Amino acid sequence: MTHPNPDHGPFAALDLGSNSFHLQIASFESGKLKVIDRYKVMVRMAAGLQDDGTLSEESLHRALDALEKFAERLRGLPTDHIRVVGTNTLRAARNAGPFLKQAESLLGVPIDIIAGTEEARLIYLGVASDLSTDGSKRLIIDIGGGSTELVIGRQQPRKLESLYMGCVSFTRRYFGDGEISAKRFRKAVNGARQVIGPASESFNHKHWDQAIGASGTIRTIERILSANQFIDDHAITPKALHKLAEELMSFDHLSDIKLNGLPEERQPVFPGGLAILTALFEDLAIDRMTVSDSAIREGIIHDLAGRLSHHDSRQHTIRHISRQYHLDKAQAKRVNDTAQHWLPAVAKRLSVNEQRASQLLEWAASLHEIGLSIAHSGYHKHSAYIIQHADLPGFSRQEQRQLSFLVLNHRRKLRDLQDDYGFSPDWILVALFRLACLFHRRRGNETLDPGIKLTSPGKQSLELSLPAQWMESHPLTAEALEEEVQILSNRDIELILSSPEQ
Repeated sequence: MTHPNPDHGPFAALDLGSNSFHLQIASFESGKLKVIDRYKVMVRMAAGLQDDGTLSEESLHRALDALEKFAERLRGLPTDHIRVVGTNTLRAARNAGPFLKQAESLLGVPIDIIAGTEEARLIYLGVASDLSTDGSKRLIIDIGGGSTELVIGRQQPRKLESLYMGCVSFTRRYFGDGEISAKRFRKAVNGARQVIGPASESFNHKHWDQAIGASGTIRTIERILSANQFIDDHAITPKALHKLAEELMSFDHLSDIKLNGLPEERQPVFPGGLAILTALFEDLAIDRMTVSDSAIREGIIHDLAGRLSHHDSRQHTIRHISRQYHLDKAQAKRVNDTAQHWLPAVAKRLSVNEQRASQLLEWAASLHEIGLSIAHSGYHKHSAYIIQHADLPGFSRQEQRQLSFLVLNHRRKLRDLQDDYGFSPDWILVALFRLACLFHRRRGNETLDPGIKLTSPGKQSLELSLPAQWMESHPLTAEALEEEVQILSNRDIELILSSPEQ
């Protein structure tokens, strides 16, 4: 777990979920999270996901209307104390880009689209932060609107899985016309078990000591069970779920459901959520589940506070991968040191601020040779693929795309990636990284000659001042630089090679 500085705060976490949007504002007192404000709007974006993979205009309007309300509450908070994340539906929607641009304009901060396993990690951080440190191994389950996350861990998550099923999507699939029956419910349970199947062996009761439920779906089920006296210790059991399913079968239509403890806003998605939880109990052999009030929002705030207190999970990920793939740390440091040395000279030409550029360069330098574990030929392409598609804890999809783009283009010919929300090619940053890699191609221990200077005389131009004596003693690098002039010119970047003696 991170240990946030209590002087930092307040923090805001906005979760753009598939069923609802949740805002939480909190600060830290003596290292403990203290909630200042909460706000929720039921949006049901997953219900607006059409057969062609696009979100309906109606669902987009609902979402933007909700964000206008959140924007008012966020005003006045420092932008680096706010994090907005999008989960399953925004990962899947083909037309999410234009919506995200509008959403960012309303909120004043970028939106991070996170992978399912990153969602699971943040959920675990949120729930574990509120539990005792007794060393027990926990299974934490979160049933969202479009996906279900499973995590096993102690103080840190160790095994993560995201399953493509949620209370909105399953209610829509199996109870789309609103009709309820025992046959339909069993079909929904069996459908969920098919999705769970590949993860069943890794997440069943043999691998954990305690099962904990998070999210609105599971909290709602626990409240209904308590309100109807199906349980007496606030723990969900298979027997209690069976009783609740029988009670649900007494209604013929979604609009008829009247259960003590069931909020009206949860009524339209309740059958799908209950079917998924029933399937999880059956497939993972869960005999008892307690329920946590914490979830992804608390995890986002802990993670965000950690970044500002020098406990950045992304740095931990980079170090872990570096060890796992036995990367050359000395070479990574040489490349990064040179790139960072030159960065201030070109910072004003970049599409991102200097701090962000510095992070990207450091990460790229650390990981740019990861593809050597596959093959030496074209290793930069292997590196870029791994970075873009791997589960990198702490990173958003946009960050992985930016990083992958830098690494893909650190050598040989330049390759485009399609513009997307949160990503557009920055060829000046690419040029800087390419030059840093080029100067250390020999992998020697020599530091950069202090006589070599990089400047940016124009918006699309870089000038390298190279001592003539250095050029004469490094003919291969000099030749590579001449080639680089032509390569960069293909992206309308002028690289000028000059000598102070001229």
